[in-house]
Amino acid sequence: MPFFIRERTQKRRKPPSRPRNQKGSFVDKSGKKPPAKYLDEEISSDEDEDFSKKKKKFYEQSDDESSEEEQETAQEKKVRLAKQYLKELQAQKAQEKEDEEEIEDEIGQRLEEEVLEAAGKLQKTVADTFVRADTDGIHVLRCKQHKLSITCVVVSSDDQTIYSTSKDSSIVKWSIDGKRLAHVLGARKDDGDPKTKKAHSSHIYSLALSSDGKYLATGDKSGYILTWDASTLEHLKTFKKHRGAVTGLAFRRGTHTLYSCSHDRLVMVWNLDAMAFVENLGGHQDAITGIDALARESCITSGGRDESVIVYVILDDKQLRFSGHQGSVDGVRLLNERTFVTFGQDGSLAVWTTLKKKPHCTIKLAHGVQESNQEGNWITSVATLVNTDLIASAGSFDGCVRLWKVDTRNFRKMELLFTIPVKGIVNSMCFTSDGSHLVVGVGQEHKLGRWYTDKTAKNSVCVIPLVKE
Repeated sequence: MPFFIRERTQKRRKPPSRPRNQKGSFVDKSGKKPPAKYLDEEISSDEDEDFSKKKKKFYEQSDDESSEEEQETAQEKKVRLAKQYLKELQAQKAQEKEDEEEIEDEIGQRLEEEVLEAAGKLQKTVADTFVRADTDGIHVLRCKQHKLSITCVVVSSDDQTIYSTSKDSSIVKWSIDGKRLAHVLGARKDDGDPKTKKAHSSHIYSLALSSDGKYLATGDKSGYILTWDASTLEHLKTFKKHRGAVTGLAFRRGTHTLYSCSHDRLVMVWNLDAMAFVENLGGHQDAITGIDALARESCITSGGRDESVIVYVILDDKQLRFSGHQGSVDGVRLLNERTFVTFGQDGSLAVWTTLKKKPHCTIKLAHGVQESNQEGNWITSVATLVNTDLIASAGSFDGCVRLWKVDTRNFRKMELLFTIPVKGIVNSMCFTSDGSHLVVGVGQEHKLGRWYTDKTAKNSVCVIPLVKE
C-alpha cells in the first residue's frame, strides 16, 4: 500500500496525573491541598436515603408519562382532544342556555308587567320591604331664593334632580345630594301681558315635569302657566287661559301633553310640542283642588267642596264621577290606572278603584285630632309610589309623615308601616322612582292660606332616605 494512503496512527496521550500525598488525597504541584470549596461535601445517611427516594419517584413518574405518551397513538390523541373540546363546548352551551333562560324569564316578567301596566292592573307588593326612615341621613335643602313656604316639589324620572317652588314665586333646581344647580326669581310686578311675562309674580301653586325631563311647567295664583327648559330653567312660553288660580298640573307619561286644573272649575289640555292650547273640560261644581295622570289619555281631578272626584276619559269623551268624602276633597293621587287615593279636610284617607263609585277603604282621622277643638287634622299632602302598594301622607299639625301599606287583593284595608317626624306644614311630597327616598316640601304655613302656621318650622326641602330590608 502506498505510503500516502496509510493512516497515521497517533498514540493516545494520557491525562496528566495529579500528585497525591501519603494519605491518598489530591494535592497541587506545590504539595498543598485544594480549597475546601472544591471538596465534596459529606452527605449523611438519612439525607442520602431521602434523596434516593425522591430521585426514584421522579424517574418512575417520568417513565409512566413517557410510557403513556408512547402507548397513545396519534389517532388516539386526536380522539382524546376532540372529546375534551366537545366537553368544553357542551359546558359552554349549558351556561349559555342558563343565561338565555334567565334573560327569557326577565323579558317575560317585563312583558307581563307592561301588559298589566297598560291594563292599569300592575301593583307590586313592596311596602313590606320598607322598615324605617334613616332620620340621621335626612338632607335639609335651604337657600335664600326660597324665603317663604315651599309649595311644590317634583323629582325627575332618573332620580337625580329635584325641582321646588315657593310662595315667593321662585323656582330652584337641586341635585339629589343637595347641590343647588339653577334658580329663577319671582317678578315684582305683573304687567298683565302673557307675551312679556317671563317669571311668576304671585304664589306658585302647581308644578309638573315631563317624563323625559325636557319640559317643566308651573302654575300660579293669578292663573298663569309658565313652561321652562328643565335643564337650564330658561323660559319658553307663557299661557293665560284660566280665570282662577292654577291648582294642579300633570304631564301624560311618555308625552308632552299637559293637563291643568284651576279654581275656575275647568280642566285644560295643552300640547307643549306645539306650545298650544288643545281643549278644555268641565264637570265640577266647585274649585278644582288637584289633578293627576299616568300613561293613558285621561286624567283624574278632585273637586274640592263639591266632594267629588272625576276621571276624564278623553279618548271616549266621557266622565266617571265618584263621591264619598264628608268634606272638601283637597287632592288625588293615582296608584295605577285603576286605583287612586284621595284626601281632604275631614282628615280621612280613602282608596278607590274605577270599578266602584264609593271608596273601598277609608281611614278616618288618619293623622289624629287637634287638641284645641278635637277636629281631625287636615291631610295636606299625599304621595304614591306608582304601581305599588305604598302610600305616604302628611297631616297639618301632628308633625309627622306616615307611610301606609295598601292591601292589593281587595283594597279593603290599609296598614300603618311607620311614621317620620317632620316639623312644619308639609305642602307637597313625592317618591323617587325606586322608592329609596321621599322628598318633602315643608313650610311655615299652608300653600293656599294661613289657616295653619308654625313659626318654629323652616321653609325647606327634606330628602328622607327610606331603609329597606
